[in-house]
Amino acid sequence: MRPDRMMWGAGLVLAGAVLIGLLLNLVTGLTRLSWAVALIVVLTAVACAGLVIRRRRAEQVEHAPVRHGRFRPSPVTGGFLALAAVLAGGAVWLANASAGWHHSPGFAQLWLTPATDTTSTLGVRDDFPGEQTFRLVLRGSGGKVLGAWDLSLAEGQAWQRTVARPAGTTLTATLGMSGQTLAVTA
Repeated sequence: MRPDRMMWGAGLVLAGAVLIGLLLNLVTGLTRLSWAVALIVVLTAVACAGLVIRRRRAEQVEHAPVRHGRFRPSPVTGGFLALAAVLAGGAVWLANASAGWHHSPGFAQLWLTPATDTTSTLGVRDDFPGEQTFRLVLRGSGGKVLGAWDLSLAEGQAWQRTVARPAGTTLTATLGMSGQTLAVTA
C-alpha cells in the first residue's frame, strides 16, 4: 500500500470518527450503546464496500505480480506521520485534561414555594466561589414590602425561612447580588 493512501485513510478515519460523534451527540447523545451501534453500522458498510470493490477489480483487471517488501516511507511521509501522531496525542491529552476543568463561575439559586394555604418557603443558595452578600426583598400584592434580609453566604451555604402568605396574595421575592437581580413569584 502506498504511503499517501495510508495517510488519506488515517485522516478519513479520524474525520469520520469526529463526524459520527457530532451526529450522535445531536441525535441520541454520546453513550456506549449509540457508539457501539454506530461502529457496527460503519464497519458493516465498509466491509460491504470493500467486497464490492474487490469483486469489481477482480472481474476487470488481471492480477499482476506483486513485489512483497517492507514499507519504507520517505522522510517527508515519515515526518507527516510523526506530526499526525503528535497532533492526535496532543488532542487526546487536551480533551482528557479539559474534562476536569471547572468552567462555571458559580450561581445563586432563589426559591419561593407554597408550603400550605397560608405559608410559603423562601430560600437562597449560594454556589459562587468565596463569600457573597445578597439583598433579599419579599413583596406582597401591590408591591408592599413584607420582609427584607441582608444575607452573607459562603459557597455551598443556603438560607431558608417559612413566611406568611395572606390568602389570595401573590408573593414576589427579589434577590440582588453584585449587579444582578433574580426574581420569583408564587
